[in-house]
Amino acid sequence: MAADPWTLEELRGFLLRNWMTHDALWLGEVAARSGMAEASAMNLRVCRRLGTIETRRFLKTASLAPPRDMAALRGAFERAASVLVPPFFHADVEFGPGDQVVFHTHDCFAYNGMVKAGLIQDYACGIFERIEGWFDAMEAKCRRTPDLSRCLKHQGEPCVVTFQFELA
Repeated sequence: MAADPWTLEELRGFLLRNWMTHDALWLGEVAARSGMAEASAMNLRVCRRLGTIETRRFLKTASLAPPRDMAALRGAFERAASVLVPPFFHADVEFGPGDQVVFHTHDCFAYNGMVKAGLIQDYACGIFERIEGWFDAMEAKCRRTPDLSRCLKHQGEPCVVTFQFELA
């Protein structure tokens, strides 16, 4: 009996869940062998490189040039996010005022997963490292605040992350 074909959104969700599961399993294995401090540091490096690579591929596939102003950055970001951000990442993204983008994360799958795995104590957020890799690929110089060397939610803080851009 043939199954009904998936919608594009169902397929996207399925593939992103599998990728995130692989990521979580990999991080858990590295933490078990090398300790969470080393696993977290490796995860940050990998997330940044992944963000850069996937966004370069996206820009090329979408025939998009690196953005030169905030309107173009917003357009490129929103198009990339529609493909690359999993449906279980719940955040509001504000563009402005000025040349900044502010993320307000509500329910964070990474935080929830690290708590469940018992690894949250030494977890450094890889989500925004990946997003910063997106901006690297877009050639959009920026500064990110606050310090994410420890999960903001684990510290009892709201997860609000700002990227301040210096566009030409």
